[in-house]
Amino acid sequence: MHKNTKLLPRQRMEIYRRWVLGERPTYLAKHRKISRQTIYKIIRLGKYDIFKNRNSMNERYRNLYWGLRRLSKTERKLGGKLARAEHRLKRYEKAMPGEMVHVDTKRLPLLRGEGIIQPREYLFVAIDDFSRFLYADIFPDKTAYSSAIFLEEVRQSMPFAIEKIYSDNGSEYKGKNGHPFADTCKRYGYAQGFTKVAHPWTNGKAERVIKTLMTEWHTKSSGFVTREQRRKYLYAYTDWYNQSRIHGSIESTPLQRLEQFIRRLKENM
Repeated sequence: MHKNTKLLPRQRMEIYRRWVLGERPTYLAKHRKISRQTIYKIIRLGKYDIFKNRNSMNERYRNLYWGLRRLSKTERKLGGKLARAEHRLKRYEKAMPGEMVHVDTKRLPLLRGEGIIQPREYLFVAIDDFSRFLYADIFPDKTAYSSAIFLEEVRQSMPFAIEKIYSDNGSEYKGKNGHPFADTCKRYGYAQGFTKVAHPWTNGKAERVIKTLMTEWHTKSSGFVTREQRRKYLYAYTDWYNQSRIHGSIESTPLQRLEQFIRRLKENM
């Protein structure tokens, strides 16, 4: 074990178990005398049954990740000018990946056989305005703590730098100093944007992808036996959505859209 590791796998399992039972990350961090960010990471990995030490690099999009991250500021400015020149004026759309990521939350229905007193789970989504690259996950509640953990997951999974997070005015996303989600945005330098009050449809891309998810992932696979099975199907669907599903608005898959963006940058260097 690494000399700087403070927690053993069994201790991480215990922290995750307590979180599932309802204990807040702030209490767990104070009790274990570790940072809240460490608690978030343990919870994030715990949902994949990962409690051992591991390399933090996300291997699924390794090549694409490094291809985007290595672009210099000059290349980024050049790409922005090129993309804006091609931008369709009649349609609202950002010109670069990560320029705006829309996030939203939806309460999921009970599964067949679950009692009405069973606590509901919540679907969290994040979709890039430019590429439609999607990340989604399920949490036991929609508190600011869960939204902060979700944002950490989004940061690890999106293969590009994020500039702005756009959401509705829900308490899980909006708050003053000490608010977990807002503090996470500040820590990583993400600007926050919010819909006009009582106008949730202005976050239309997130609203639309939730509708698509509920139709193509949840309704068509309504034979879920357990919540764990539902979560695994969500992860599989998200991979298919990003890599294989053609989106009419961009006429490609999200990953193809990102690859096209990189090629345009290289051609104009």
